[in-house]
Amino acid sequence: MNIVKVLTKRGLAVISVVLLSSAAQAEVTGGQIKLSQSGFTDDMSIAKTNLSGSVELGFGSQFGVQLDLGVNMLNFADETATNLAAHGIYKLSDSTAVGAFYGIDQLAGETNDFYGVEAAQNFGTGGVQGYLARGEDNGASGTVIGISGGAVMGNGFGIGASLDHGTFDGGLSLTRFGVRGSLGLGERSKMFAEVGTLNGAISGLGSDSETYAKIGATYNFGANSGLTFGDRSLFNLLPGL
Repeated sequence: MNIVKVLTKRGLAVISVVLLSSAAQAEVTGGQIKLSQSGFTDDMSIAKTNLSGSVELGFGSQFGVQLDLGVNMLNFADETATNLAAHGIYKLSDSTAVGAFYGIDQLAGETNDFYGVEAAQNFGTGGVQGYLARGEDNGASGTVIGISGGAVMGNGFGIGASLDHGTFDGGLSLTRFGVRGSLGLGERSKMFAEVGTLNGAISGLGSDSETYAKIGATYNFGANSGLTFGDRSLFNLLPGL
């Protein structure tokens, strides 16, 4: 078993034991419910509906745990995929945090576990975060790295962008780039729209690029009205699949 995976899982287990011992002092510091629909613009029958929810519990000013749960309804494959992830969070300051995560994606009875590290930096009305993840499934494996950021420009309007790149066994690589605009609907809710490209390549067989579109809405709750980190799942790399 990969030593990084072992350390990540054991580290999260230790964090969980320590934090559960002081569960009475836990505070729901943040949370989010998200609903979105995405698909490829040249064939919208290849579409995905995502419903996800995350909650973040704070244990004092520095430590926290975030739990993600998501359901992906894959229209083209006529399947429903689920994912569950847990993050251990350490806040270096009010604006800087680092973390580790471990999760499980499930589709058609098959499971794929993933794990990794992440970091976030907030500034003014915006922020940026990045992650590095490793996924494994019955001997097959892949690595995904991503960065995203955004800012509120005024009157509730926000802009953002994200870039994710994954390499997998068999010479497959996927790169997704998207730009997003959002509009706040009060203090806790917003609607968003995203457009971007997904480029896929297989070693020796060439590459292809597709344009995708995504729309959705989020509702934030908790003392901080939001989350330290985005939800993690390998399904997030693929719009409309």
